[in-house]
Amino acid sequence: MERTAQVEALVLQVVAGDDPAARLQALSSLRGELDSLELELAAQAVRAGMSWREIGEALGVSKQAAHRRHSRSVESIEVSEADRPAGAEVSVSVAARRAVRIARQEAARAGVGEVGTEHLLLGLLQCGDNDASELLDGLGVTLAVTRDVVEPTTERTLEAVRPAQATLGSDGTSAAISPVAKRTLERALTRASARGAGRLSALDILYCVLAHREAGAARTLERLGVDAEGARAQIKELEAVA
Repeated sequence: MERTAQVEALVLQVVAGDDPAARLQALSSLRGELDSLELELAAQAVRAGMSWREIGEALGVSKQAAHRRHSRSVESIEVSEADRPAGAEVSVSVAARRAVRIARQEAARAGVGEVGTEHLLLGLLQCGDNDASELLDGLGVTLAVTRDVVEPTTERTLEAVRPAQATLGSDGTSAAISPVAKRTLERALTRASARGAGRLSALDILYCVLAHREAGAARTLERLGVDAEGARAQIKELEAVA
């Protein structure tokens, strides 16, 4: 039986059943189904680039409560799905590749051992993607200004706060991709696949960079007076007419 039919049958039994014991059992089963569905929807929301604040608002709870309730399970789903070639049909644009390469260089330039979302933002500003450049320029986000006010990503691994001894990457830089930046790039790839684009763009990366409100890029943009939600809406508008 498909999930929709299963949930409908349980709801009907709960509200219109004759046997109190059977109704209680159906209620317990219904709760389990809804909990499972909520987890799956939370995972989909994370893949789509939604922040935990947005997920919490949709669920009627705080950001902290939503994160506490679902973060571990969502990460487990993402890890298990990482073994599958999901999104393998999505190619990576030249500009997106360049943005990541420049992000590594920016992190190395700053003497940081790991690439944070703030470095991805700096890479996006220099990657040569016209849509991303025009959007950021319209928001008053330039390379020089951003470098002056850049905020570091707060989510760092223990290795990141030790003296960096990373090996050189293929592009000649020593900065590794941090866990938070890696998740951001993975979500951008999933987003590109979900919208049927066939190719990961610089705007996909920017959209997901903006979604992580606690990381360096979003906090840097906040210092510049940029409304992250408004910027994400602009990205959707650009994609709609593309």
